Amino acid sequence: MKFLSARDFHPLAFLGLMLVMTTALPTSRVRRGDFTEDTTPNRPVYTTLQQVGGLITYALREIFEMRKELCNNNPDCMKYDDALSENNLELPVIERNDGCLQTEYNWEICLLKITSGLLDYQIYLEFVTNNVQDNKKDKARVIQSTTKTLNQIFKQEVKDPGKIVTPCPTSKALLMEKLESQKEWPRTKTIELILKALEEFLKVTMRSTRQN
Repeated sequence: MKFLSARDFHPLAFLGLMLVMTTALPTSRVRRGDFTEDTTPNRPVYTTLQQVGGLITYALREIFEMRKELCNNNPDCMKYDDALSENNLELPVIERNDGCLQTEYNWEICLLKITSGLLDYQIYLEFVTNNVQDNKKDKARVIQSTTKTLNQIFKQEVKDPGKIVTPCPTSKALLMEKLESQKEWPRTKTIELILKALEEFLKVTMRSTRQN
């Protein structure tokens, strides 16, 4: 019998399958304050660490594949470490005082940073989806949807949702205007930088959930 791998599925279909799995397998919980995607009091849905990790891993794979396509498999283009550190896009990054790193780990502080950061990335990913070539739009939508789902999962774990930093509509509109005003070449470079930054953000998020 031939078993299907993730690559055998259309990206959007596979994301749908992953989301079904997060509601169908209420086994070992992530921590004592269980992650849940459904706020209905009478219908709690638990998400295991493996399932959250699966969503992050899936998003990372899609990001990596899109970056390879944008860079035409150029290894120098794939690095972009210097360009990322020098960009002025104000992309969310996880720093030492955010409580996510092993030396100063604090899950409550880290959780706020992850949730706020993933929320901030939505406007950047909307820009990516709007500006990639048509043959890459499905992959971009999958990355955006997966990131949004992760944000919703982590948000349910925050003890005080009022502490989550939510971008105001005016700031979002100004940021989108700034991004869209770029010419074609810088716009392509911006997409690559956004994906690289999100990739690093999700890698740190993965490591921090494993520590919890």
